[in-house]
Amino acid sequence: MAEPPPLDPAEIRFPPGDFEKYHERIQRDPEFNDARLVVRRKLDAIGKHLARTLSGKDLELVSRATLHHPYSTNGFRVSSQAVYLSRGEKERKAIQRHLGVDLGKDLDQNYTHAILLLEINEDGLLLALRIHKAAWWDGENLKRGLQSRKRREELATVLDPLGEYGLRIGDHRRVRRCAGITERDLSEAMGFYTPGEQWLHIERFIEREDPFVTEEELLPRLTEQFQLLLPAYRAIRWSKRNDQLFGGGA
Repeated sequence: MAEPPPLDPAEIRFPPGDFEKYHERIQRDPEFNDARLVVRRKLDAIGKHLARTLSGKDLELVSRATLHHPYSTNGFRVSSQAVYLSRGEKERKAIQRHLGVDLGKDLDQNYTHAILLLEINEDGLLLALRIHKAAWWDGENLKRGLQSRKRREELATVLDPLGEYGLRIGDHRRVRRCAGITERDLSEAMGFYTPGEQWLHIERFIEREDPFVTEEELLPRLTEQFQLLLPAYRAIRWSKRNDQLFGGGA
């Protein structure tokens, strides 16, 4: 069977039927695999567009879309689908040189990093910056950096423009809204954060009926949101310019 033509990201929509594909009664049903594949192709096109748009001279992002069919890695249940952006090969190799062969293998999974995420489920869209619970290099880099009050103040300044986004540690119920967040809030949050064991989330959920989702030209709005998240991504993830682990940071 011939591959379908590439999607034009500018024409991508998420109509009500797309959200219904994650209703509990059909999450395990393989008969809906083709329908969910349609959504996966949309997410993939959005992810590739975002990777091209957000990458720059000192930042290479690659995109991956999650599975559209029940499988062992999703508990044989498709309750949501997502596309995520993670660091490119060059930056991975830079960390691997520090970690060595054995520990460096942990970087091989595309999702085991600080990532930018777009997820669709039955209720709406989730936009997020996350540190995977196993990505201890990114988490520890952040936590060590935030031992400094100056760096906490700097990150608070970066997070404040995110407005409706909230900072959450692991499965904690408390969400610290980014608008108005203080260095004290960050100090408190880091006291509950254990890199390598817990996720760190900076996220915003948008209901499926929200005009953000339903109006035309969704892609420019998504692009604007991820551009808004980009300074926080740069400030949080490990990089040669933001190295609190191996002695190379400023």
